[in-house]
Amino acid sequence: MGDTTAPRGEAQALAVEQRWSYRWRVARSGALMTLPALLVIALFTIYPFWYALNESLHLSSPILGRRFVGLDNFRNVITSPYFLDAARTTLIFAAIAVPVLVVLGVLVALLLNERFPGNTLLRAGMLLPWAIPASVVGVIWKWVFLDSWGALNAGLYSLGLIDNYISWLTTPWLARFAVIVAFTWSQLPLVAILLLAALQAIPDELYEAAAIDGASAVSRFWAVTLPGIRPMLVIVTLYEILMALNVFDITYAMTGGGPGTATSLLTYYIWAETFKMLNFGNGAALAVVIALLALAFIAAIVRALPKEALLGEHA
Repeated sequence: MGDTTAPRGEAQALAVEQRWSYRWRVARSGALMTLPALLVIALFTIYPFWYALNESLHLSSPILGRRFVGLDNFRNVITSPYFLDAARTTLIFAAIAVPVLVVLGVLVALLLNERFPGNTLLRAGMLLPWAIPASVVGVIWKWVFLDSWGALNAGLYSLGLIDNYISWLTTPWLARFAVIVAFTWSQLPLVAILLLAALQAIPDELYEAAAIDGASAVSRFWAVTLPGIRPMLVIVTLYEILMALNVFDITYAMTGGGPGTATSLLTYYIWAETFKMLNFGNGAALAVVIALLALAFIAAIVRALPKEALLGEHA
């Protein structure tokens, strides 16, 4: 009995050792495969955030030199009236632009999901606005909305719809409207394509079953389409919130933050503090505040959503 027990114990020990060796090789292979992505994340995300956090704790200026000031930079930017105005403008911008983007994205995705001549060409061509750099988007739409010889004023005047040119970019609320239009135009293609991919993943059998039950087109949308695209809808919404909180190029190219401070978003405030006032510490502190606010805002939204909204009905 002792002779058979010993080999059996050795075999079990060998099996355990082989299993752990296999797990180690798998873990090592996984780590090696993810290492390039982790290095990219560390280089372009973690290091810049750490650098900004370090700068935010110092008085950093080519005029006054560099010295440690603790949380004074954060206190200065948060208590500044300009920060409160920029924060309010940013929230208004995001609160209008993101819902408009999501609704239009759903409508465009539903249109592209239908079969009609030129559908494939339209899908490919509509990605062009998203591929154009944001600064170029700002210049294009500035030409459209220019007060004196912009394309929009010229078109409306030629059609007899207006008697005098409209001051699109020098009237505060119209300037905000123009920036929202440009931002929506640039982001809509990506939103529509992502939602189209989610639409095409919904089984046709669900629509057929709903039609057999006598459901109308609107009922099928609420009962089948919306639940099917809900996870992607959440992802798109969160992504566009981040984009709206961080947009800079479009407003800088179109309005330069004006008229007055009507389109001065928080990102424009960062640029002004850093490159106009040459106060790198305040600019870094403001960047850290925006990053933390964005993370807190996104985390609150994700936490408030039901599990099914992120993972689907059968999660």
